[in-house]
Amino acid sequence: MDEQRYICWINASRGLERIEPFMVLIAQGLGKLDSQLIEEDRIYCGLSAESRNTEANAIKITDSLILSYLWVLGGYELIRTISQRCRNEAPLLGEALAQRVTELKHDFERLRIPLAKMEPASRHRETDFPIAYPEIHREMGISWRVSGDMHISRQELANRLLALFEDIHNTG
Repeated sequence: MDEQRYICWINASRGLERIEPFMVLIAQGLGKLDSQLIEEDRIYCGLSAESRNTEANAIKITDSLILSYLWVLGGYELIRTISQRCRNEAPLLGEALAQRVTELKHDFERLRIPLAKMEPASRHRETDFPIAYPEIHREMGISWRVSGDMHISRQELANRLLALFEDIHNTG
């Protein structure tokens, strides 16, 4: 596990207490899983093509893929709830942070909807596939192709969620 990253999640999550104390625990759990998945991705991407094709590594990547899928669903629910709270309690985070919350929620939706509902997100109905197809990105690990020219990585979403939480913490 990437211990430094997990510490960042723990510290950043504390800013969520002013929105909802239970969110701190959820964010820390997502952060721990993120820190573990980053390490798994790093190991897998470092393997030779021959090593990747072993049964043991196929099982490991399947496990990582499913955990990444669940991470996206959990991360989406957390950002969706924060977005809802910002709409219902306008001065909660301020305009700039509330706008970032909304933008990140939309980016999560683009992946979450085809993962959970097996249909494209309504904002991307004309361009996106109904299924988000998994792939391994050499630098970012597990990701999904949502259209012919667009892939979304779990780590990229995690990086943005963590950065948002850090900013929420630092403005509190």
